[in-house]
Amino acid sequence: MNLIGPKSIASILHLVVKVAFFLAVARVLLLSIAPLLPYGNLRYVSFSVRSGPLDVYFDMFRGTEARWWIWAMELVSRSCHAVVLYLLMLILAPVGAGEPFDPKTPSRLRMMGCVVVIGSLLRTVFCGALLNWWTVTESGAHFSWEIDFDAIFMGIVLVVLAEAFSRGYALKSESELTV
Repeated sequence: MNLIGPKSIASILHLVVKVAFFLAVARVLLLSIAPLLPYGNLRYVSFSVRSGPLDVYFDMFRGTEARWWIWAMELVSRSCHAVVLYLLMLILAPVGAGEPFDPKTPSRLRMMGCVVVIGSLLRTVFCGALLNWWTVTESGAHFSWEIDFDAIFMGIVLVVLAEAFSRGYALKSESELTV
């Protein structure tokens, strides 16, 4: 089985990322309408954030303002994940078709890197605002906070990788003109 082209690993990966993207969009939509659902049947619904810079678990619908900030932070974070999956899906489409140096790939990689960095910084700002503006001493809630340097580093690597793909596309175009 080939790595690039039709019926290759890249085309299978494109399909997997496409499914993951649609699942991520469904997750964002469900997360966005969760506060609008009636309370009657949802007394025991809880909300857990265990990724990124904040680790917290609490009952969603007996809310203080701080809980709504955490919900908003998670909604923004999951939206950023969906955007990254969408851009990855767009990058993998031409690779699965056999064209790894698509002219749009560098700009998509740059956008992906920017979304990763901005999402990480927004989560950090949400956490800082939450812990500085409210007293977070609710029983049953555990909070920890740190800057997500791994995501920031990954965003910078994606921007550098975009430059490498840009130069690769320029070399490919130049070699096509000389042949």
